[in-house]
Amino acid sequence: MNNIYFSNNLDNEDFEDDTTDLDIFKGLTILAVDNDSIILFLITEIFETYGVKVITADNALKAFEVIEQHKLDLLISDITMPGESGYWLIRKVRTVTSLTTREIPAIAFTGNTEAKADKEAIASGFQTFIQKPWINELVIETAKLLKRSTKIVS
Repeated sequence: MNNIYFSNNLDNEDFEDDTTDLDIFKGLTILAVDNDSIILFLITEIFETYGVKVITADNALKAFEVIEQHKLDLLISDITMPGESGYWLIRKVRTVTSLTTREIPAIAFTGNTEAKADKEAIASGFQTFIQKPWINELVIETAKLLKRSTKIVS
C-alpha cells in the first residue's frame, strides 16, 4: 500500500502536480540516509538525472556530520537503521542553532511498517512520510516539498 503523509505545519496552498516543473531540482544538494546501499544507489541515480547533487550516508551519525558540514536543500532519511534512528536524526537537526540547517525540508522514506510510524515521523520533524519502495512517489513528493519550502522562504 502506498502511504504518504504530510505535516500540517506548512501553508495550505493548493499544490497541483508539481512534477511539471522538474527544473526545481537543478543545482540542489540532497542528503540521502539509509543503511541499504541499493536504496542509496537508486536515490542517487534518480536525482542526479535531474541535476541534483546527492550526498549519501549509511547511518544517522554520519548523516548528522554531513549536515553540520554542508548546506543542504533536502534530507531524505530512512527511519529504521542500526544505531541511531531517523527519528533521532531529525530531532537532532531540529534543535541545531543554525536556522537554515534546523529548517531543512525532510522526508521520511522508510520500510518501517509499525503502527503510527507515519505520525511519529511527522511529530519528530519530518514534513512527509513515504513507505518504501515507492521511488517514483519519492520524486513527486520531493518536488512538492521543495516547491513549498521555496514559497515559504521567498
